[in-house]
Amino acid sequence: MRGLAAVLVCAGHLRAATMVDLGTAESPGLVDTFLYALTSLGHQSVMVFFVLSGYLVGGSVLTAGSRFSWRSYAQARLSRLWTVLLPCLALTWAVDQTIVKLAPQVLSGAYATLWHSAPQPDHYDASLGTLLGNLVFLQTIKVPVFGSNGPLWSLANEFWYYVLFPLMFIAFAGQKTGITARQRWTAAALTLALGVLLPADLLCGYAIWLMGVVAFVTPRVHRPSSGRSTRPGRWLQPAIASLAFLAAIGFSKWATPKNWNAPWGDFVLGMGVAYFVYHCGPLSSSRSWPRWMRHAIERLSDMSFSLYLSHFPLVMLIGTSAYLDERMQPSLLSWTVMLGWLGVLILAGHVVWWLCERHTPTVRKMMALSMSAQRGIRHPPSS
Repeated sequence: MRGLAAVLVCAGHLRAATMVDLGTAESPGLVDTFLYALTSLGHQSVMVFFVLSGYLVGGSVLTAGSRFSWRSYAQARLSRLWTVLLPCLALTWAVDQTIVKLAPQVLSGAYATLWHSAPQPDHYDASLGTLLGNLVFLQTIKVPVFGSNGPLWSLANEFWYYVLFPLMFIAFAGQKTGITARQRWTAAALTLALGVLLPADLLCGYAIWLMGVVAFVTPRVHRPSSGRSTRPGRWLQPAIASLAFLAAIGFSKWATPKNWNAPWGDFVLGMGVAYFVYHCGPLSSSRSWPRWMRHAIERLSDMSFSLYLSHFPLVMLIGTSAYLDERMQPSLLSWTVMLGWLGVLILAGHVVWWLCERHTPTVRKMMALSMSAQRGIRHPPSS
């Protein structure tokens, strides 16, 4: 599911950079309209990421329980983020240097309305201060995203959700967990402070992230019926959950009333994703899939973060090099060309994964050894 969401984000950005908008397309067919709709679900795909992150990361905090360690947690989270973020920031800078030579107006915001997540007018910033701010996940809070890599906005959201949830867990932990009253009050005060300091839209996304936590907790209280019923019944609830998920996507994308100020469409989608994960989680490890398909799905899921973080500068480069003012009209040939470019983006994401992300466990061990060595220096053994 993570892999598919990452591909949809890439496809949406790529289609906007290489093909005309549906409103200006010449005689689009039914298939064209469907493909335009499919490649317009980038924002909804990011909401799926948030729910899945809540399920996985929030679930790991709850599973640890009284054994939760800030040190181990920080090592796990930061090693995963920085192992991909650092090379993708370097990639962004290198691609932007090429775009400046080819078409500097792209970075000055001339194509912001056409290429979703492209730099806004007079908002491009690749300074050292912005680079450092992105490294500590302050983009959209104190600094803009670095360079042309607009999708970096969601990385700041993820990081602060990683911080908020353990604080909430500690603040509301019971006495049996071994957490002291002082620790609970401190965590509650920090949670409240972050709630005041962080932007409102980031906190709205946190509510969606928490829906993933609910999807993790609920089976521990009530096991989905799909795992113990007869074979036809085993697929009934997942089928209903799939329909609810698709309906939530449709509502979020096309049916949310325009006069709703809050992102209620995103909340509805978050609930749909959480419901889907709750009922379809027991089937995700099914061995009925062919081996090659399971391998492909697992690999795409493994590299989804690398694909998400690396694709947009490359989309900007593709658009700048070949489709600046001559985007393609929808046709079998244009969709085939776009599919080829999408394959290039996936291959590039795989390269980033192979060179960097797959070494995350090694980076985590190095961080642990470094922190242990520093503690040893600060507290030398007594003779």
